Amino acid sequence: MYSMDNLLTLVHTEQARELRVRVGTPPILVAEGEAHTLEGPPITAESAERLLRSIANTRQMWELRERGAVTFIYTSQGASPFLVRARMEHENVVFDVA
Repeated sequence: MYSMDNLLTLVHTEQARELRVRVGTPPILVAEGEAHTLEGPPITAESAERLLRSIANTRQMWELRERGAVTFIYTSQGASPFLVRARMEHENVVFDVA
């Protein structure tokens, strides 16, 4: 099972430009212009929502549900801020972290 702390640490250590979370595939890191699918199980609808909820607040989740998309800044402890872009796609949460 994936956690946002572990995924964001990986983004930092691999100097990735972006993390992509999509239902049906493992997380994807984009580094040096190339997309690299992580080894592991595919993301489920439930795990995508759980991952996003772990970094979004109640208002941000409400905006996603009501408007279909939300963009916000997330700052992890001791790390640079991340830009999070989430949207609803066929009733599933999908998001990118850059």
